[in-house]
Amino acid sequence: MALAAASTVGFCGSSQAVLQGSLQLSGSSSGRLSMSKANRTPFARPGGLAVRAQQQQSLAETETTSRRAMLGLVAAGIASGSLVQTVLAESKATLVGGPRAVSGLLKPVKIAGIPGSISQSAMSKELIRAAIRIAKTIPGLEVEYIDIDSLPLFNIDLVKNGTYPDVVQTFMDQVRATDGILFASPEYNYSVSAPLKNAIDWASMDTTVLGDKTAAIVSTGWDLGGARSQYQLRQIGIRPDVYFINKPELFINVHPTLFGDDGNITDSSIEKEFRELLISLRNFTNRLRPCSQNTATTIAT
Repeated sequence: MALAAASTVGFCGSSQAVLQGSLQLSGSSSGRLSMSKANRTPFARPGGLAVRAQQQQSLAETETTSRRAMLGLVAAGIASGSLVQTVLAESKATLVGGPRAVSGLLKPVKIAGIPGSISQSAMSKELIRAAIRIAKTIPGLEVEYIDIDSLPLFNIDLVKNGTYPDVVQTFMDQVRATDGILFASPEYNYSVSAPLKNAIDWASMDTTVLGDKTAAIVSTGWDLGGARSQYQLRQIGIRPDVYFINKPELFINVHPTLFGDDGNITDSSIEKEFRELLISLRNFTNRLRPCSQNTATTIAT
């Protein structure tokens, strides 16, 4: 019976080394637990069959006792939560992509904030700016404004010998350097805005730009808060392999007093929901960050 199974996310670094050093699976298909060779009692030099038989019995009893003791410690650790806490704490320093741990915390999640309108007074742009301010109050999260105003209308003829227009290349490089995306999506005629769809079309030309990115949406509209556009945007993200969080969902009805003169959201309930959306995006992004060692460890009896 499997006692515990650790996938690529979780058992990393020194915790995995401890598990592999203290509890080693035997090479047979039985999956029996065996102690490391360093813990085994060596056989004595030839001294008669009786002595050898006695040593074999002693060794079997020692290994049986050791297995039970070790499994008991593991079970107690899981029950108390200490083992899980230790593994999670140590896994923070061994994630893919270089240095992650800073003062015991994960490397901050960097989010590309992409507004869906090119109007200078657009609510979508104000929402991205508000997200930048809110993110400063959320540990481990950064939001960067990504401008799409100057992107040309998608046209494959603009790609010359695999080279994109400078403004397109800059946009793609900015998005590629982030861990996830926050889309501020206005609803135009029951659908996604043309500028936002245009930006996604350009970014999807290179699979390294959007591929495996996490994403969240804050949508705006006149009646349903942009809900119809939000679900179309989720569908658009399927082809380039964008992974959207499921909850919470944030739909905001357009009204002129949503933002104060300082740019802050005036409705405290909307600001609270926006903050929860950003926290969920941060957490989801961290969950999808793989361990540096792409292996699975199973402890079985």
